[in-house]
This record gives sequence, structure tokens and C-alpha cells, in this order.
Amino acid sequence: MNPLSTMSTEELTNLQAQIAEEIEQRTNTSRPQRIAVPFGSYNARRYSKPWLAKVVSWTVGHRPELLFGSYIGTDEGGEAEIMARPGDIVRFGQKDNRRNASENDWGVVQDDGTIRKITQVEARALFDA
Repeated sequence: MNPLSTMSTEELTNLQAQIAEEIEQRTNTSRPQRIAVPFGSYNARRYSKPWLAKVVSWTVGHRPELLFGSYIGTDEGGEAEIMARPGDIVRFGQKDNRRNASENDWGVVQDDGTIRKITQVEARALFDA
């Protein structure tokens, strides 16, 4: 016996609304999601706190304007986080105060919330797209 056949019209209508809402949540990738980049332990006397930022505007001939996220952790390790949407351009890294090994990467947020590393030139082209 079909379990739906025992439900009232009102119960079926409510179930249909719940299903539609769940489908919308699962397929709507334009909503911001938490994006995180893990960082391992580091010497706090040599390196700055890791950082992650989203490019919010980029005027031709100028540097991009960034919105910085937060670092959650200590010098024993943690992750930098920010709210972003798929297709957003992000930068992340960590400054080496001796200027030997600073990290400064570009990336684009993917549909699954991961970051695909790209070059600055690719980032500029994707930001305008």
C-alpha cells in the first residue's frame, strides 16, 4: 500500500511545500556559504596570522577592494573563513616577516564550496565576467 494514499489533502500540500523548499535549498547555489582554507602550524614570530579575503570590487587600473574574513585558530593551526558564493574571487595567504616565503594566492569559489587556485590574470577576467 502506498503511504501517500493515507494522507489527507492538507498533509500532502504541506509535504509538497516542504519538498519544494528542500529542492530550492539544494539547488540554489547563489546563496552565500562558509568558505574555509586550512592552515597548519607556524612560527608566530616569523609569520603573520593567515588570512582570507573576497574581492568585492575591482576598478580598471587599480588594486581590487577586499573584504577580509577571520582566522579561527592559533599558531598551532586553524582555518581562515569567509562567506562567499560560487564564482566569487578570493585571495588567501600568510605573510613571512622575513620576506622569503610569503603566500598570496588567488582562487575562485566552486559550486561545492572548495577553492580552485587561479592566476591574478584569470582572477581579473573572471571578476569582470
